[in-house]
Amino acid sequence: MEWKRDKAIYLQVMDLFKAGLIKGKYHSNDKIPSVREYALELNINPNTIAKVYDLLSAEGWIEARSTNGYFICASQQMIKDLKQTTAKAYFNDFINQMEICGFTKKEIIDFLKESENDVIRMP
Repeated sequence: MEWKRDKAIYLQVMDLFKAGLIKGKYHSNDKIPSVREYALELNINPNTIAKVYDLLSAEGWIEARSTNGYFICASQQMIKDLKQTTAKAYFNDFINQMEICGFTKKEIIDFLKESENDVIRMP
């Protein structure tokens, strides 16, 4: 994986993990990779993953279970809320970019309506 230079790696790993939750890669009570396994998978320092796991645990997404490792503890509602929040952020970015391109709000709506069939056909 290539990491962006304008954002801390640990934040990018958190985004990657949360994207996995949104996409259904992880479910409640699933065991997740150990710090070492995930660090190897992403080819980054294990200390970075440890920091990510600490933050995800503090946010209530995962929990450490004594010697058993880390597990997903997020509820379906938490994941649904994350999905909505993420979608709204992407949508706001899209609107801002369209406005930079000179589109009015009405033109953006028309563009979306005209593009609906193209979007639905996308894989």
